[in-house]
Amino acid sequence: MKNERYIFNVLECPDGYEIADDVFTKYGTMVVRKNTIVNEYIRQKLKNFNVDKIAVFEPALPKDSNDSPKEVFTATKREYSEGINSIKVIIKDLTAGKELDYEKINEISDSFYENMYSNFAVIECLNQIKSADEYTYSHCVNVSLYSMLIGKWLKLPENEIKLLLVAGILHDVGKSRVPAEILNKRGPLTESEFDIIKKHPLYGFEIIKDIPDIDERVKDAVLMHHEKENGTGYPYGVKGENISYFAKIISIADAFDAITSERVYMRRLTPFDTFREFEKMGIGEGYYDPGILLTFLYSISQYYVGSKVMMNTGKVGEIVYVPPHNISSPVVRVEDEYIDLSVRKDISIVEML
Repeated sequence: MKNERYIFNVLECPDGYEIADDVFTKYGTMVVRKNTIVNEYIRQKLKNFNVDKIAVFEPALPKDSNDSPKEVFTATKREYSEGINSIKVIIKDLTAGKELDYEKINEISDSFYENMYSNFAVIECLNQIKSADEYTYSHCVNVSLYSMLIGKWLKLPENEIKLLLVAGILHDVGKSRVPAEILNKRGPLTESEFDIIKKHPLYGFEIIKDIPDIDERVKDAVLMHHEKENGTGYPYGVKGENISYFAKIISIADAFDAITSERVYMRRLTPFDTFREFEKMGIGEGYYDPGILLTFLYSISQYYVGSKVMMNTGKVGEIVYVPPHNISSPVVRVEDEYIDLSVRKDISIVEML
């Protein structure tokens, strides 16, 4: 639920407030999109386009809590770590031939939903904790949380968001049946090894298909999370409307986490490099549902405003604006200069700090 709505003179609006509506010039050109976080750059941008007043929401506060943002992040980080430890036990049990503890899966997803309620804290946690050594387990948590965020941004009902959390946790359970030497290989897979990996959605579906308490949408998501809109995915090569809606969400969350994670054989990309890759894969090559993808990319991009970044010049900058029409090229403040990366092609972000 949104917090209270306010009207401010542009230059008097405090930092951190969230713009409530798309802002247009008198000629109908969009200046700033809704959900943009107000800062000095945004105030000046609006003033330069002769916008005098804006409607905003107050900064989101933790529900039913007097905790500070730092305390909320600490609690989220603790919940995240506990989730990884629980999933590690579940996957190791499956690898040893034991049955899936679905009751424990539900406990983890319910705990995530109830305790990881701050989008800012969740995204900060996902950005900071990217362990290559724990990738197999953390990936399940990450995909679950990214899927939860996508469900929120798509305004799905609460029960469906909870199912997405479950589907994210379960999406890779089939990897428990993939040989460890392939799963943990330090380097690119051979074609035959990749053929084995590609069977994990089928293995996962086999593990859960006869558990009556698991929703059919969750089972479909596990089976289809590597299918692509254009039919180039696996295991069946189905396309478009034949792919379940939950699977479309999980596939985006799965790919985003993989690209932005540190891997034993691959350096993680920055979120902005990842946006560029997704725009190419999702829209140019038709891998992902464009409606879900664009909602996700725009929504998550706004949470990087205020982030500190290392530039290729060796200087530290701060993200001050992510343009809705070009989210891979933000505006960065470096010392006293505002640098539009869509214009300055010689300058780039090399690392999130």
